[in-house]
Amino acid sequence: MPTREQREKKEAKRQRRLERRAVRDLQNERDRGRQRLRRVGYGLAGLAAAVALGLVIWLVYLQPRPGESVSTSGAGNHSGQPAGGYSTSPPTSGPHAPQAPPWGEQNSLPEELQVHALEHGGVLVQYNCSTPCLELVRNLRSITSPYDRGVILAPYSRMDARIALTSWGRIDLLDEFDRERVEEFVDKNRGHAPEGIQ
Repeated sequence: MPTREQREKKEAKRQRRLERRAVRDLQNERDRGRQRLRRVGYGLAGLAAAVALGLVIWLVYLQPRPGESVSTSGAGNHSGQPAGGYSTSPPTSGPHAPQAPPWGEQNSLPEELQVHALEHGGVLVQYNCSTPCLELVRNLRSITSPYDRGVILAPYSRMDARIALTSWGRIDLLDEFDRERVEEFVDKNRGHAPEGIQ
């Protein structure tokens, strides 16, 4: 029969084993809690990323763009100007010249070149002045000149409005200069075309 001292040693050893097991169990429970917390964190991060992506898609692609929507035709058709003319003035789509015009300010721009610029994701800001309109041109230039690609400023006398904003399938006509409206049209319509900005 074991002595009292042996029994006490055995009991102390058992207690240490139980304490180590309790510490190990506590550590395992903490680890499981951390894992659950990490999974929740990853889930929340994934949800936040999905919400952010959805917001970007809505802002860029699904939110209505400024200007009036016009039916389009002639993407990729480099046969020149259509025999019956374009459906809008200035044009917003249709057959066009095989070459695209340079971006930036132009002194004149034939319609078949206008359409090719639109097909390449460009926005045209055009003005019609029966008398010199230096202030209007200066105001429009202040909006268009920061863009090195995708925007053209040019005169266009074959329209009733004073200012025309066009992109592929969209048009906005203004009788007076409206900085906010012009800036919004350029920003939100630039690049929206069959071939993007080239």
